[in-house]
Amino acid sequence: MLIHCSARKRIRPDNPPGFDLDNEDYYTSTLPSLPAFMMYTGLEFVKTIQHLRLKPESVFILSARYGLIRGDQPILPYEAKITVKNYTTVVDGWVKSRRGNGGLNSFINSRFNLLIVRLSRPYMMAFSYLTRKLGINPCIGGSINVYSPIMGPFENCRNATLIRVRGQGDYVKRIMELPVS
Repeated sequence: MLIHCSARKRIRPDNPPGFDLDNEDYYTSTLPSLPAFMMYTGLEFVKTIQHLRLKPESVFILSARYGLIRGDQPILPYEAKITVKNYTTVVDGWVKSRRGNGGLNSFINSRFNLLIVRLSRPYMMAFSYLTRKLGINPCIGGSINVYSPIMGPFENCRNATLIRVRGQGDYVKRIMELPVS
């Protein structure tokens, strides 16, 4: 699963960090962390994890603060959001800081039978920019089902299918219709 982060977090400090990864050491000493899989509590994230019975190591998250991370990576609570206006700046920050994209190698080296991708338009634009910038081929594994308004970097993948969704409610309805083995 490749899914975007959620604004809702299990831990909500008064003054959470934003995009300032350069200050991660300070925040690590003052804020509690959780594995990303447990930190996010947004509806799409929780419903997907529960319905598909996903394990932390099988989930990759495009985090506004951290870049592409694995579900089992510890993260701090934060307030940051990728938008259509800021996605290039955000991705450039991940690449520059070298602290972001902790799950990138795991993602690149994974081979899936089925990859389910749920990225909103701005997060898909960020993922597309990231893959182009770093020369990453996202067409890994077997089938790729993309739940998004756009295909992004998956448009050149012969193994990818777009399931066009119009927002959170539409996505949750469609993901709940998937059979679970």
